[in-house]
Amino acid sequence: MIAAYYRNALAVLAVAIFCTGWSVYQSYAYPALGQPKDWILGLSLLSLPLWLFKSRFKQHFLKVPLVFWCFGFAWVTMLWFLGSSQSEVAWRDARGRLSAIMLMLSCLMIFANPGTIRSARWALAIAVLLGAALNVYEFFVPMTFSLIHGRSAGLYINSNLSGEALVLGMVLGVTVLPSFCRGPFLLLTGLGIFATFSRSSIAAWFIAVIGLLFLTKGLRAKDLLWTVLASLLVVGIVLLPKLDAILTTMDRAGVMNKNTEERLAWLTNPLGVSDDSSWSRMYVAQQAWRKFADHPWVGSGTGTMYESFDIPPHNQYLAYMLDHGVLGAAIVPLLILALIWEARGETRRLGLLFGAILLWLSFFTHNVLTFGHGLVMFALLAAMASTEPVLAPAATKSTEAGGADFDKALTGA
Repeated sequence: MIAAYYRNALAVLAVAIFCTGWSVYQSYAYPALGQPKDWILGLSLLSLPLWLFKSRFKQHFLKVPLVFWCFGFAWVTMLWFLGSSQSEVAWRDARGRLSAIMLMLSCLMIFANPGTIRSARWALAIAVLLGAALNVYEFFVPMTFSLIHGRSAGLYINSNLSGEALVLGMVLGVTVLPSFCRGPFLLLTGLGIFATFSRSSIAAWFIAVIGLLFLTKGLRAKDLLWTVLASLLVVGIVLLPKLDAILTTMDRAGVMNKNTEERLAWLTNPLGVSDDSSWSRMYVAQQAWRKFADHPWVGSGTGTMYESFDIPPHNQYLAYMLDHGVLGAAIVPLLILALIWEARGETRRLGLLFGAILLWLSFFTHNVLTFGHGLVMFALLAAMASTEPVLAPAATKSTEAGGADFDKALTGA
C-alpha cells in the first residue's frame, strides 16, 4: 500500500511540475529555485526506490519498447557527438537529450501500474484545464505570462509550446473523464489553444477532435454539438450585450496587433495569406536544407542545428537530419512506434491519434524532445500501452488490487 501511495504521489508530482508548464515558468520567474534539469534530477532520485519494491521489476521494465528507443537515442546522440565539433553548444545539446531520456525512463518507472496511470491521467486532464484557463485569462490580460504581445502562453511562456502541450494532453486525458464531461473538456481546451494563435496547434486540435469522434466510443458528435450550441447560447446572452466594451478593452490592451491579425487572416484563408512568421520560417528551413545537403547521409554531428543557426528551423525532422543525416528523419517516427508497439484496444486508437498529431506538430517545432510536458506524456502513453489492464474498470480503481505491480501488468497475470 505504501508503495502504491508513493507511486501515485510521484505521478501527480511529475504531471504538476512538467505538464502544467511550471518548470518552464519557474526558470524564468524564479531562476534561483533551479532549472528544468534540476527538477528532472530530483524526480529521478525520488523514483529510484521504486526499483526496490519488486525484485522482478527491472527484468520487465527493460522489455518496454520505449526503453529500447531511449538507449538507441542515447547511443546515436553520443556517437554523433564524437563526430561533431564537440563545442560547448554541441555538448549542451547532448546533455539536454540525456536529461530527456532520464525523465522519460523515470516517469515510465513511476507510471508502472494501472492505478497510477489513472491518477496521472486525471492529473493531466486537470493540468490541461488549468493551462486553458490561464490562456483565456491572458487573452484579456496580455503579457501576464507570454513573451509575445497578444498571444497567450500561460505558464509555458511560449505560445507554441502551450498549444502543443494542451492538444497532446487533451488526447491522453479526455477518455479518463466521465462521458458527460468530455465535450466541455474538448471545447474549453480548444478555447485555450485558440488564445495562443498557434496555427499548427489549432489545426492539431481539429485533427484531435475529429479523430476522437471516430476512434473512441465515449465521445459522440451529438454530445459535442450540444455542448457547442449551449456555449454559444451562453456567450450570446452574457457577452454580446457587452461586445463593444470588450472589443474596446482588447484594442487598448493590444490583443489585436499586426501579428495576431495576420494569423487570424491566415486561418480564414491559409493558401491565400502569408505573413512575416511564415516567411522567416520558410527562409530558415531553406537554409537548413542546404546545409543538410552538404552531408545528407551521416549529418554534421550532434548540436549542428544549434551551432549553425541563431533561429533553429521549426521542424524536428529537419533538425535531426542536420545532426544525423537520413537517420535523423526516422527518430520521431521510431519514437511513436515504440510508444504504441504493445498497445491494444482503446489505448492503441488513442496512441495512433497521439502519434498522428505528434507527426504533424513535428513539422512546426524542433522541441519535441526538449521540454518536459511532452516527455512525461510519452512515458505515460508507453505505460498505458504496456499495462493494458488500465482499460478495465476494475483495474483502474486506486486500490491495492488495482495497483498491480508492473511485471504482472506486462505479463497479463
